[in-house]
Amino acid sequence: MISYDKAHDLSKVLSSSTEYQALSVARKLLETDESAKKMVKDFMVKQMELQMEVMSGKPEDKAKTEAIQKMLELLKYNPKAWEFIQAHFRFQQIMADVYKIINDAVGEGMDLFGKQ
Repeated sequence: MISYDKAHDLSKVLSSSTEYQALSVARKLLETDESAKKMVKDFMVKQMELQMEVMSGKPEDKAKTEAIQKMLELLKYNPKAWEFIQAHFRFQQIMADVYKIINDAVGEGMDLFGKQ
């Protein structure tokens, strides 16, 4: 059960990180501005839709990619929205790094369709 203990330790470390704390503050500020919140939500939904399409094997839709880039540019003009987006990206990068570290350590046993 030591792996569960370590997972709980990791959870505590992540939730007390400066990046997560910044994300939490930015989220609370975003909640005070419905317009900014809607802009961020629309951006994130469009971004996830595009990622799902690409992951499902569809070729990248250049028009959708450009639309998402324009949405991102507009978010820069709203301080609450921009602060949230930046904090979200920073924390997501940490999470991606953690997943990679774990996968590098134990991923070989998880990849049934990997190298033969």
